[in-house]
Order: sequence, then structure tokens, then C-alpha cells
Amino acid sequence: MRFVCVGLVTLLAACGGDTGGSSAPPPSEDLPLAPDFEEVYRIGGIEAEGWDAFSEIADMGFDARGHLYVRDGTGSSTRIVAVDGAGALVAEFGSMGDGPGELRQVGHMVARPEGGTVIVDDGHRAYLLFGPDGSFERAVRFADSGASQPASAERVRHGREGEALFLTRRSTASFGQGEASVRSGDRTVYRVSLDGEEAAAVPFADGWKPVAERRVTMETEDPSDMFGMLSDAYVYFSPRLVFDVFPGGGVAYSDSSAYEVKTRTADGPPRVVGRPLHPQPVTEQLRERARARALEEFESSVEGQFTSSARGGVPAAARAQVAAMMEGFLSGMRDMVENASFMPEVPLVRDLRTTWEGAIWVERWGSDPLAQIDLTVGGSGDDSAADEEPADGWIDVLAPGGEYVGTFSLQETPMPGAFGPGGLVAFVETDEFGVPTIVVKRLPAEVR
Repeated sequence: MRFVCVGLVTLLAACGGDTGGSSAPPPSEDLPLAPDFEEVYRIGGIEAEGWDAFSEIADMGFDARGHLYVRDGTGSSTRIVAVDGAGALVAEFGSMGDGPGELRQVGHMVARPEGGTVIVDDGHRAYLLFGPDGSFERAVRFADSGASQPASAERVRHGREGEALFLTRRSTASFGQGEASVRSGDRTVYRVSLDGEEAAAVPFADGWKPVAERRVTMETEDPSDMFGMLSDAYVYFSPRLVFDVFPGGGVAYSDSSAYEVKTRTADGPPRVVGRPLHPQPVTEQLRERARARALEEFESSVEGQFTSSARGGVPAAARAQVAAMMEGFLSGMRDMVENASFMPEVPLVRDLRTTWEGAIWVERWGSDPLAQIDLTVGGSGDDSAADEEPADGWIDVLAPGGEYVGTFSLQETPMPGAFGPGGLVAFVETDEFGVPTIVVKRLPAEVR
């Protein structure tokens, strides 16, 4: 039943807030910025044969000295590489296993400001802390109560100060052993202190909720019953909740269709900054186009799953059963898509990142609102460093005080995969063979 579970997780991501909408064309008052970034070094690429022969860049992060930490691989097979400010190897670590300091199933890696990394290990159900040289320091257990389940963490950031993480949680859906479970609508940024032996995720900033949070579990033998459970949570053009850490122990986040960025610290109410840009309305014509696009994506995905099953050696006698199950799956999807509700406006903000100095980089969606209809089975809702960036869209830079600085075109530069001290940024470039190269550059002072 794996395709059912993965498909539902992707569905929740795509329609519950993990893809965006569109923005209107940039207004005439946009101030174009040229991505004339100084290159510092590059590592990896097709000619690399040693430690820098990367396969799949999942996470990147800088420490306060400008050392870059890279997670290469997937959750079940991964390694961590640390390089200095010139791109020379400092440490390579991360072995799979069940013992202390070994990795079982990595969900995320973040760099610690003082040096080293925190590994979110869903297999061990613990945060694993490593030093700058790759030595294992200690493990902090996941707390097991209620909102503290970080195994479904979607975006994880390390605070600029202290030993604390901030995270959001993804929507999940699962089916197995006669039970279906759906969890959706969590729009909270959590803070996780790593000071003790056990870490609980404590609500830090509550985002606006387009739909009510749902946690439903039911007994059923039919996985298509999940679609009835999801009917109230399936809303087109729901805005993403995106965030990054902010100096002073807080976060900057966007949670609505409007162009509003909120900054929150532990000792004060949110402050709102933004630009006078307005989201486009969702018309009936757009609703019809969105439904048609979603159905096309669903049908293509289910057909691809059936073809893969046949090629994978599924016995002919079992194919009819698989086909019937997939048709039921698709029928439930059709009903939910056709009866889904819509937000009144198309969101403007796709992503948000912050520099070490406190500038806010806000990524806006491009001109096609149907760019949000990406429901491919097996997709991911996270923001891994290797995600492909859209060619259509813009990045606005807001100064630490909220003043608008200017706008980059995504056709000229993607959003950096990591921001570091002194204007350092890291990008991932992939060649025609899918081999990644990490390129580290330095931003000019006015956009830090």
C-alpha cells in the first residue's frame, strides 16, 4: 500500500499548503537587482572522485566561522561532509547503524552556530549532536507527547543563538493493518530546546489556519475511505507556512495569501513587514482549470504506478486486483478534487529565507497560478537543498528593519540553499547527468 500512503501525503502537501499559487506580474516600482555575487569556491561535480563526489545534496548549513556542512544521501544512507572557508575538507562522518552516534533514518541535518551539526534521526527518535570534527557528543530524545512528534518535521532550522531548533510539521496520511490515519492543518512554528536529555516541541508562533487542524483515525479495509476523511482539509490555493530564524532568538514567517512577513521573538508580539502587492482573486474559470489540472496529474500518477507494478514483476493474476485497487484510489481522488473548496485569493509567497545579519529574502510565485498543481505521487513537501527552483518568479530582499531593497529574478538566480556569516551563500548546481556541484559565493553588503 505504499503508493497509497505516499500519494496521500503528497496530496496533503500540494493542496494543504506546501505548494504556492502565483503572483501578479511585478509592479513597475520593482527595483531590479543583479546577482553579481563573488564566487568563493566550488566543490563536487562530475570530475570529483574523493570525498566531494556527491550524489544527492539533502541539506546544507554554515556555522559562525563560515564552515559549510553538507548532508549527502537519503534518510537510510547518508553522510555528512564539513569544509572550511576555502572549501577544504575538515571532517567526513556518519555511519549507518543502531549504536551511539550511528545514523538510522535521517530526516534533517542543521548546522550548529558554534560548529558541528544536529541530526534529526527519525529512526532513533532522537536529535544527535556532533562536534565540528564530526565526533559524536550526545543524543537528545524526542518527547513522546502530543504536539512533540517531530518524526513528521517538514522544515527545521537552528537558532542563531543558543542550543535550540525551530521546526514545522508536515501533514501525514497512512494506511495499514485495517486502520487509516490522517493528520493535517498544523500551522505552528515550534521551538525545541536541546539543553536536556529529552526535547519537546513547544509552540512558538501560531500561523493563520485556512482550515481547522484535523487528526482522524478510523478502522477500514478500504484505503479510499481516507478521501472522505480529507474532504474538509482539501482546499486549493491554501498559502504555505514558511519561516526562517531571525537574530535575537526568533523567527520570520509568512502564513497568508497576502504579502506579509511577521517577525517574532520570545519577548514581544509579532511585527509585520512587507510590500504593497496584492494577490489575484480566484475566479470560476481558474477553479475549473485547477480541477482539470489536478485530475490530469492524479490520473497520470496512478497510471504510472500501475505500469511500474507490472514491470516490477507483479504476477499477472494479481494485476487485476492491483488495477481494481488503483481505480478505487483514483475514484476517491476524483470525488475529492471535484468537491474541494477554494481560497478566495492566490497566494503571493512561495518561500522565505533570512541572512545572518537579519535581511529577509522573500520568494514570490510566478505568473501561472496552476504552478501549484503538482501532485506527482512520491513527491516531497520539504525544502531540501537539491530542490529544483522555478524559472518563473522573483526574490524580494527586505532589510532587517523591513525596508524594501530590491528584487532578483529567479531566471537569473535561485534562492540560496544556505546562508552564512559575512554574506556567504551556497547553491547546488546539477549537470545533465544529475551530478551536483556546490558553489559558495559572497553577497554584497546591501542584500545581507
